[in-house]
Amino acid sequence: MGATEIPVAKRRPTLLNAAEVAQLVRQFAARVLFLRAAFHAGEPGADRPLETIEHEARSFSAALSLTPHGRAYWMVALPEQVKEFGVVDPGAGLFMWIAGQTVQMMQAIEDGEPEAEIKPQIERMLNDIIARLTAAKY
Repeated sequence: MGATEIPVAKRRPTLLNAAEVAQLVRQFAARVLFLRAAFHAGEPGADRPLETIEHEARSFSAALSLTPHGRAYWMVALPEQVKEFGVVDPGAGLFMWIAGQTVQMMQAIEDGEPEAEIKPQIERMLNDIIARLTAAKY
């Protein structure tokens, strides 16, 4: 009698499907940019953007539904960001990293870099994160 092979489940970083992951990541990045613009415009309620972004990073992390594999992946991929949020919430560290990258790229546009060069960089960064969260990459 031959040994029966047991199929190994593909490691999934999140319980969400690819469309939900893409929507969540893009929605968070857009929210960061709107908060930043509101802060610079002096809009009411936008006086503490970092606090608001951190709160939303935690909310988006909860919505992301990281699996144990996904939690471990981001703890290794972004150790400094995750360390700030503890091993309890590596997704918040991921979203704070996304916020930082997005803000840096928008700052580059404000500092005179061509928008046509920076926007594709933002798109590549978001696509990379989405690919990693959906296990399409690594």
